[in-house]
Amino acid sequence: MKPAKKLIVIALLVITLVAMFLPLASFPDNAADTMLEEISKQQSKVESAQKQLDRWISGGKKSESDIEKQRAKVQKEQEALDELIAKQEAEAGQSNDENTIKTALLPNHLPAELEIDDSIFSNPQNTYEPNFPVYYVAVWVAFGLIILAVVLLLLAGNKLVSKFYTFSIFAHLLGIIVLLYSIFRLMAFPIKTPYSNAQMNPLLTAILVACPIIAFAMHVTSVHNSKRSMIYVFCSFLSVLAIVPFWIMIVNATRNTQAIQQSVSVIPSTFLQSNWNILTSKNFNVAIGFKNSAIIAFGSTILSVYFSAMTAYGFKVYQFKGNKFLYAVVLAIIMIPGQVTGTGFFMFMYQLGLTNNYIPLIIPSIAAAGTVFFFRQYLEANFQVSLVEAARIDGCGEFRIYNTIVLPIMLPAMATMGIMAMIGSWNNYLTPLMLLSDTSMKTLPMMVQELRGDIYRTEYGSIYLGLTLTALPLILVYFAFSKYIIAGVALGGVKE
Repeated sequence: MKPAKKLIVIALLVITLVAMFLPLASFPDNAADTMLEEISKQQSKVESAQKQLDRWISGGKKSESDIEKQRAKVQKEQEALDELIAKQEAEAGQSNDENTIKTALLPNHLPAELEIDDSIFSNPQNTYEPNFPVYYVAVWVAFGLIILAVVLLLLAGNKLVSKFYTFSIFAHLLGIIVLLYSIFRLMAFPIKTPYSNAQMNPLLTAILVACPIIAFAMHVTSVHNSKRSMIYVFCSFLSVLAIVPFWIMIVNATRNTQAIQQSVSVIPSTFLQSNWNILTSKNFNVAIGFKNSAIIAFGSTILSVYFSAMTAYGFKVYQFKGNKFLYAVVLAIIMIPGQVTGTGFFMFMYQLGLTNNYIPLIIPSIAAAGTVFFFRQYLEANFQVSLVEAARIDGCGEFRIYNTIVLPIMLPAMATMGIMAMIGSWNNYLTPLMLLSDTSMKTLPMMVQELRGDIYRTEYGSIYLGLTLTALPLILVYFAFSKYIIAGVALGGVKE
């Protein structure tokens, strides 16, 4: 890192450290607002009592003693209102700023005058926790991490590349995260009347947020090894985000319903066998579900990929009259959601007598407009028509050219769209639901949905187990063909 940039980064971090000792949040005295609410309530009581008195006098049905009691009540409410108004006028001369309590992130305690509203924590429907010790520790951890980042930058000296830069950037990133947590946590403390919740100082808040982030960006962009480390961290973070939902699904398949409803866990439990027994007791035949889903998914995927690639190849190679118009029609079909044509498709299949049949779930996959569009774009970038012309000169037929020359070139794209088509067909629930009513022909998604049909108790553990069994083939297919996706990306990035 250049010395000038290093000095700027260190200066920004030092400013952040100093700002942590300055008054960041203010807790204004809202006694005046509370007084206005009380006056408004008391005014309503006076008006209500006066209206009652007027009705009794005009009606003539109440005795004099009752009317006198009501007059006394009106007088009493009026006196209470006058006392509140007098109290408000007496406190009106005091400046609200004088009653405002200010605090900083450091030192690590709130002013003694402030009281936390315990009613929020005592509410059984509220899972909000104060966690004051955690907050105090977090503030000092953020302070220490930023100091550590500065020290490591100084230890790196004038070297352009040093491990101290990498260690510093990690400490810097953690410091930013913990500092932001501390700021948001301070804003979230529920303060009891007469003081209101924290009002943040805009300038100091901007300094505490912007300075370390700007310093972080300058540090990462100035040192190669720090930039590479942050790329690894970012990619690892995205990988964790992608994996966690699947892992939680697998873990929930080993837990019982009560545990799933209470909390989230990443540690497997011991109820896998129990969930399996519940699953099989509800007419959930895994073997039949796998067989039906596999017939539909693999059949439709093979037809979709092969004939869509052939269609895209035709649009690319054969320059016939109406080529562009037909391709525009294909693009227009992409814009039409499948749900729009669902009713008409069902009625057509019903009239043909093809309900409770796999044919309408497999054969229509030949006309996959989105897949044709993808293959056409792939051929535009990675296919030379001169290969076809050379093969024709050598005496190859059109189908042989397509099968022996074009398909190997399109293999990465076919693997990519094959995975997408496989996932879409395997997870398809609506179309099989419309067409299949025979129990022996139901797919896995249909069987999983029926697990929620128990009106007395929903067994979430068995549902998650069914979802895991449904997703398992998709995961295996992806890992089997993922190298072709990477090869396709790499091939598309090579310039000729």
